[in-house]
Amino acid sequence: MKKPAIFLIFILCLFAQRNWAQQNYLVESLSLNSDFTNNIFAYPYGDGLIYSSDRRTHVLVSRVDTTNQPLFHLFYAHSKDSAKWGIPQLFSRNISINAHQGPFTISADGNELYFSLNDETGQRIFSAVKTNTDWGNIRPFMHNRSNYTTTHPSLSRDGKRLFFASDMPGGYGGYDIYVCERTLTGWGTPKNLGPVVNTSGNEMFPFMQANGELLFSSNAHGSMGGMDIFSVREIGGVWGMLYQLEAPVNSPADDIAYTANDDEGTSGYFASNRSGKSYNLYSFKSLFPIFSDCLQQEENDYGFIFRENTAVGLDTATLKLVWNLGDGTIKYGEIVEHTYASTGQYVIQLDVVDTLTNEITQNVAHYPLIVLDLEQPYIIADELVQVGMMATFDASQTYLPDLEIEEYFWIFGDGMRATGIRTEHVYFVPGVYKVQLGVTGKMKYTGDQIKFCSYIEITVRE
Repeated sequence: MKKPAIFLIFILCLFAQRNWAQQNYLVESLSLNSDFTNNIFAYPYGDGLIYSSDRRTHVLVSRVDTTNQPLFHLFYAHSKDSAKWGIPQLFSRNISINAHQGPFTISADGNELYFSLNDETGQRIFSAVKTNTDWGNIRPFMHNRSNYTTTHPSLSRDGKRLFFASDMPGGYGGYDIYVCERTLTGWGTPKNLGPVVNTSGNEMFPFMQANGELLFSSNAHGSMGGMDIFSVREIGGVWGMLYQLEAPVNSPADDIAYTANDDEGTSGYFASNRSGKSYNLYSFKSLFPIFSDCLQQEENDYGFIFRENTAVGLDTATLKLVWNLGDGTIKYGEIVEHTYASTGQYVIQLDVVDTLTNEITQNVAHYPLIVLDLEQPYIIADELVQVGMMATFDASQTYLPDLEIEEYFWIFGDGMRATGIRTEHVYFVPGVYKVQLGVTGKMKYTGDQIKFCSYIEITVRE
């Protein structure tokens, strides 16, 4: 059963068809879910997670709001293994008052809590601090007002910024995402994140990831239906590179309240009503490999120096050494240098020629030469790219002869990724970017799964 009054979830009848190169996430329903309860917003904490649910707080007691709807409270569930959870317990009795407790955020040191409360007077943000036994010193957020909503807080990793959703006047539409800077006296004036993030629709559930990505839900931006989860980055003080998470994270239903287990968002949680009965919690795990040992790409060098020891002293006034280098190139002398145009197999021949008769008097050497590329993932791309222009990236010259390549993975340095032997990308902010090409596959002779990675740096200019 949907509860739009509680968590401000809005449905927009819009469905956008998307075709993805491959499924980049594994999504699973948590065993904490039930057809009889709504579970919204899960946050990794200690050896388990905290989540918001309208489940009973006691087997014989069911708290309800003024509309007779079950109250949402924060529960903690200990993780027994990757699929099983302990019996959920109230996270904090001090904040489990007669109001809905929704999305929240905890500081990196674990001592500061900001959470959403919703009762008949409206939805607002409150803070609390950790005590020896519970959470205390509960205070209202200094920018709460009676004429608009503040909700869904998210602290940055350094604790200096607080993101939240609000329908305060002056926004772009329904609910927008704002940010406050921490000051000596509290929190500075809320700043709207602007039109790249906010729309005439509703943007909510911000989550500031440690790697600089801001994840949020929106029923605009060409969503697949209802609320979808999007990612955006701030580069040089500018919010840009809006990215819609792929299916199966997003779906035609509501997909909200993204949180991550780690700095890069390789795994985490979100909530969805895709089952059709209630809001459930889902875990996600990125199938995009992590390439930790990425080496700078080396350029292929097809240049060689040729010298034959047995020919020393044969190059005289009447005799000359003639090198046939196998690609139509003829050179003279005891030592010669040559750069081939491409890889291939060449036959090298060294003859002694009489300068008077121009006849070959002796064949000194005759041997094959195989010119190969360096064994590495290889990126073909322009080193200089313009802002807003499509850049092409090609891995077709990758040379890993002992690897049966299964997939190519691109990391563009601005938070965006792609797969495939060829791809395109647009940069919106000037700067120097590290572009990585990762390759995965199976070794031909051992069957071992292995991965390789190379990178180049490109410059993006206005």
